Amino acid sequence: MRRGLARIVTVMIWVYALAALAALALAVVGVNGLMGFEPDPFASIFAILLAMPWFFLFDSSADAHPEIGAYGLILAGFGLNFAILFGLRAWLRRGLRVDRDDAR
Repeated sequence: MRRGLARIVTVMIWVYALAALAALALAVVGVNGLMGFEPDPFASIFAILLAMPWFFLFDSSADAHPEIGAYGLILAGFGLNFAILFGLRAWLRRGLRVDRDDAR
């Protein structure tokens, strides 16, 4: 049972990684108007949604430290979400090993 869940979480990690990279690329290209696109201030909304809830948690610190910027907050949110997914996968795999040892 847990083996299947660990595989599902692994797939979720890859899907999240691809979505995060695509959203970050869209944000950089859209906001800065690169590659002939018109500058769009709402282009980073997908990146912000994928970095939730951490983006809004750290948003107040961006006022105190403007050098961090929105991209830093988005990357921090991505990193925390990745850490949660990797921790979940490790917990599921570790639990699987404990179950195997108990079965012997």
